Amino acid sequence: MTKVPPPRRFHELNEDDDYFVGGGSGRDALTRSARPAVSIGPDTYRTHLEDTVVRLTNQVRVKAGVPPLEINELLRQAARSHSADMARRRFFSHNDPDGVTPFERMWAHGYAEPAAENLAHGQRQPQQVIHAWLNSPGHRANLLHPDFATIGVGVHFDSGPWWTQNFGYE
Repeated sequence: MTKVPPPRRFHELNEDDDYFVGGGSGRDALTRSARPAVSIGPDTYRTHLEDTVVRLTNQVRVKAGVPPLEINELLRQAARSHSADMARRRFFSHNDPDGVTPFERMWAHGYAEPAAENLAHGQRQPQQVIHAWLNSPGHRANLLHPDFATIGVGVHFDSGPWWTQNFGYE
């Protein structure tokens, strides 16, 4: 009797130079890249998507004459935590059901100078979430705020994706 291995995440380059990621759950995703195919796990793929959002954010900022942002891992962890919490408790808000604000979450993750937060739900690709934020005046203002210096993006896939983009002053 042959044992069938459990479905595993795979990452391969398909013919039109897209990365394809599938996990056997029916929630497959594509993202554009010119890098060669490599095997990666779900955490690496999530980081790749988050970093792509940062890269796209910085492209928009530079084009608008605003300095690029640096990734801050404390802001990333706060963003990931909020995205996962929204998915788990099925809410979509800057303040969680217990009344905890974005600033309190960023402080709780050890970040001293929180500035702002953008949220989105359902956009499958980094380009789609950036497009949505740029078409919303409040989100666009956060994305292009000249006084912001740092950024952390977190994405959670369950019933989503759920996107959180945190900004900081330091």
